[in-house]
Amino acid sequence: MGLFGTKRASHGTVQEVMHMIEHYFKKRGLDPHAHELEGAEGYGWHLTEGSARVYIFVQDTNTGPTLRITAPLVHVPDTNREAFYRRLLDINTDLHNCALSTHEDIVLVVAQRPTLALDQEELDAMVWNVAYVADLLDDKLAREFNARMYWDRCA
Repeated sequence: MGLFGTKRASHGTVQEVMHMIEHYFKKRGLDPHAHELEGAEGYGWHLTEGSARVYIFVQDTNTGPTLRITAPLVHVPDTNREAFYRRLLDINTDLHNCALSTHEDIVLVVAQRPTLALDQEELDAMVWNVAYVADLLDDKLAREFNARMYWDRCA
């Protein structure tokens, strides 16, 4: 702890952030090694919250290490696309500390930040926020637009 009770900011190294992520999993009663992703560029983990699958990545970029948390929701529907994309933009207006995006016709919830000065509470909050939003929106978008849930392809 620093002056006036403030926390010491992390240097944001990949190793520091990996330790925080491992702490997050252990605090939830999960084995971080059982949740590691094979073949991720950098380092990656996954977890499930309700109907949402959340991915946590630490990537070493040209500007330094970056934390990226993402959760796939639904496939972009074949019909009514303009209304669908409009709905995504409207939802983005009300989101905090995350956003909706698309990648290869899959809608994602994403949150990303450089790891410099990241602390455990902020990491925990970022993971929780993405997981909460993903679990809330995947079913809702699927019903509203008859969109196929992302995980339906795995069943």
